[in-house]
Amino acid sequence: MTTRILFMLALLAAVPGWSQTTGGGNGSTPGTDEQPDQPLANDGMLTPPPVSGQAYPILTGAEERMNYLNLGVTANVAYDDNVEGGYTGVSRGDTIYSIWPAISLNRSSARLREVINYSPGFTIYQPSTVFNAADQSATVNLQYLMGTHTNLVVQDNFDRSSSLFSQPFSSTQGTVSGGVPTQTSGAVAPFADRILNTADLQLTNQAGDNGKFGLSATYSNLDYPDPKQVTGLYNATTWEGGAFVTQRISRRQYLGANAQHARIVSYLSGGTDNVMQRDNIFGFYTIYLRNVQQSTLSFSITAGPEHYSIAQYPQAVLTKWVPSGTASLGWQGHLSSASASISRAITGGGGLPGAYEEDGAQAVYRRQLRPTWDVNVSASYSLNKSVTPEYEFSVPGGHTIGAGASANHMISRNLKISFGYNWMDQSYKSVVSLNPIPISNREYFAVTYEINRPLGR
Repeated sequence: MTTRILFMLALLAAVPGWSQTTGGGNGSTPGTDEQPDQPLANDGMLTPPPVSGQAYPILTGAEERMNYLNLGVTANVAYDDNVEGGYTGVSRGDTIYSIWPAISLNRSSARLREVINYSPGFTIYQPSTVFNAADQSATVNLQYLMGTHTNLVVQDNFDRSSSLFSQPFSSTQGTVSGGVPTQTSGAVAPFADRILNTADLQLTNQAGDNGKFGLSATYSNLDYPDPKQVTGLYNATTWEGGAFVTQRISRRQYLGANAQHARIVSYLSGGTDNVMQRDNIFGFYTIYLRNVQQSTLSFSITAGPEHYSIAQYPQAVLTKWVPSGTASLGWQGHLSSASASISRAITGGGGLPGAYEEDGAQAVYRRQLRPTWDVNVSASYSLNKSVTPEYEFSVPGGHTIGAGASANHMISRNLKISFGYNWMDQSYKSVVSLNPIPISNREYFAVTYEINRPLGR
């Protein structure tokens, strides 16, 4: 049902066009991120990153736009030196050709903001034509101001991919969240059919001048249509609900608490299910070191006790209390943006059976060098250690390390070229589809043509 709803929404619009727009003069010093003192970007209460449900922004302040319709198409050619390593144990390189039409709608009014994106992808491999595929991606983000201090946010992300690099530039423009992760972030089969659908709902209300509370719910479903492509990985479903309260203790500082319950089911072989339940009560602190027009900088820290229970028939149920938490930093300047986080948490799903103690770190940096040039750099690290080694389907764990860099150049108003490099190392000895040759290198070149149309002007 969710897939059909997303498909109908996708017909209305969708994936962001990767265009660049030069920033207007806002009193900034040319070529710098410095901004003059202005009123706060939001004089009302903010929802701190640990509980906002939103990733830190990637675009710089000069690139952000509202009220536009974008149509575009991207043609991409890439070379990957390890397409078949996870299946044959032989390192073999492929040239990969892909084309990505895209449509994006970004519309904002006094009460409602809509961001709707859709992009199908068609990919051809040479010589490994068995990996040829048609992919698609759709995202919907609706933010509705129900009352003066009541806000409703609805998000849905659908991705049908045949590759870890299924979207142009995706691995060099990864997102960083300020919250504690629920699902395992590592162990993704580089070249396998995968369907991932995640829906989020959040309701927040400001109570008084300095208090805010909110409720949230998340549903996520991971499906590998062809189990033969992902031996050792499994489908999974996640349900999560939470509530938070936060208090503004000064103009730029927030204290709060967040309670969450999550249930993650991994569907193993022979009809066996691995069920993990996670409950936590976290305290968090956020300080906005800078919060003016086109320039924000915040630091957040979250920590607290976490209780988990894992059941896998016929094994005994395991339960334990552990400490978990995360620290994150987000900066969006006029010409630069950066975000980073480190975390420790008990996670599950994500394709891996059982439950894992995950230590993770990720960082993204973007810089607009000139009005027609920008560069992007990203890195991620995930180390997973099983807390259920005695379970039959348990995987001891492993690590995923990734890095990427890209550069984009606007040749004209409608034409852009991009080139970049991605590197990935996944080491999970008990996962057959990841074990033989875990390292992959990829270089790519892309050309994007797009048309932008302002709305309401």
